Amino acid sequence: MDEELLSLPTRRRLYEAVRRHPGVGARQLQRAAGTGWGETVYHLDRLTAAGLLDRERAVHQDHYYVRSVPGADRPLLSVCRSPSARRLLLALLERPGATVPELGGATGLSPGRLSVHLRRLVATGVLSAGRRGRYRTFAVVDPDRVVRVLTSYRESFADAWVERLLETWAELFRP
Repeated sequence: MDEELLSLPTRRRLYEAVRRHPGVGARQLQRAAGTGWGETVYHLDRLTAAGLLDRERAVHQDHYYVRSVPGADRPLLSVCRSPSARRLLLALLERPGATVPELGGATGLSPGRLSVHLRRLVATGVLSAGRRGRYRTFAVVDPDRVVRVLTSYRESFADAWVERLLETWAELFRP
């Protein structure tokens, strides 16, 4: 049955894109597959109904995963699909307890963009918020888990920020 479903080139392209980039949204899949919106949705629905893909609904978009991606990794992967959120998360791994102005300087993100991503990361339980004087501070709740997920799915990000952090992390914690 799986081979039959994946015999269509469009479906195979969509499935492979999800396999390579777990947590990807439908619009990104549409661009990667070079298909129209209706065609993309149709084939994603067929792959989901057949059990080859899982779709998880979020506030602004759906995220797709192959079945082998652990459920515990999925919320983190979905937020890490945004390059801005990923950059922010990496900055907080390097600077636990950073304030919004410090994070703005470290990431180059605008205060509005920082606010959106900080709110999402706190809501998903990836970050904790505190206070230092009049500033809010933020820290990664489980840095080892974040590094494990980023390392495990490293190829799906193709991001110089991730590569730099993982090299640094490997040097600091080499057995």
